[in-house]
Amino acid sequence: MASVCSGCECNYFEFIQKFYKNNEAAIAYLRDHGVLPLEVICPLCKTPCYYRAQRHDWYCGVTRKIHHRKKRCHYVVSDYKGSFLSGAKMEPYKIICFVNHWLNKRGHYKTVLQCLGLSRKTGAAWQKSFAEVTEHWLDNQEPIGGPGVVVDIDETLFGKMKHEKGKSQSQIWVFGGIERDSKNYFISPLEEPLTENLMSLIQKYILPGTVIVSNRWNAYSSISDHDYVHQVINHSGDFVDKENAKAHTQSVELLFHDVKEWTLKPGSRPHFYKQYLAQLLFQQQHTHSNINHYFFREAARMYPPDFEAEEPSSVSVAEESSDNESQESDVSDEDEGSPSTSE
Repeated sequence: MASVCSGCECNYFEFIQKFYKNNEAAIAYLRDHGVLPLEVICPLCKTPCYYRAQRHDWYCGVTRKIHHRKKRCHYVVSDYKGSFLSGAKMEPYKIICFVNHWLNKRGHYKTVLQCLGLSRKTGAAWQKSFAEVTEHWLDNQEPIGGPGVVVDIDETLFGKMKHEKGKSQSQIWVFGGIERDSKNYFISPLEEPLTENLMSLIQKYILPGTVIVSNRWNAYSSISDHDYVHQVINHSGDFVDKENAKAHTQSVELLFHDVKEWTLKPGSRPHFYKQYLAQLLFQQQHTHSNINHYFFREAARMYPPDFEAEEPSSVSVAEESSDNESQESDVSDEDEGSPSTSE
């Protein structure tokens, strides 16, 4: 995990104070965290483009001599292209202030939309984009364990039983593991078929050589066939190592307690359970003073701006007149609205 930038740690209100109605500071913050590019290389001229702040784009403008004629490269690309802000038509300070609210859950949602001048539709679109970032983080959590490290694992069913004509709804299987000593952990949704997907999650999130302690579920029986030491506990009381069984139970119960308590809140929608889980775990694993830092680092990892390798679909290379008049391509300014990344 990347270290927090110097001067980046600040609480909810300090963050607002730094960036509210300050687009220049917001853009600098996004560049420092890799969300926006620090430079763009023209794919035709192989030279650095220059940034046009009013248009939020990068322009080449290099003049070359070709057969005694001067030609200027008119390669231009949006500053937001391919990034987390791709297609954004909202001022940058509004985006990062909205993220700050979404991660910390301070204030009333409608009040935040009103203060930032956003419609409910725009707010919903951006919240969907924010959720995609935390879900990406959930799917790419750092593995835990290692040779000799004891990791307790378990699975549980989240949600409530709703009986409607004999059918049960509002449920999701979740699998997790926690290091017994350091308390480092991971939690991930477990999709059907459970048995087939379980081993792939173990190999993804638990390092080889780990001592894995589990219950007697048959799906765990193949763990020892891989590069793990597998120990089994039995809650019926016939397991010899009672301390190991007790430690396993306490670790896993603590791991799932807060998440289960949260998922049972009124208004939770089953098809958003993974989104809820990702947001909650992201909040739990980062402090209020650095959570924005790690969110935008993850956004940059999910949408890395990379223009060097890009080949333009169409680039205007116009001839210059003999008196060296400057020609520039027409690029429209950004309009206000919601992001295309959420569509």
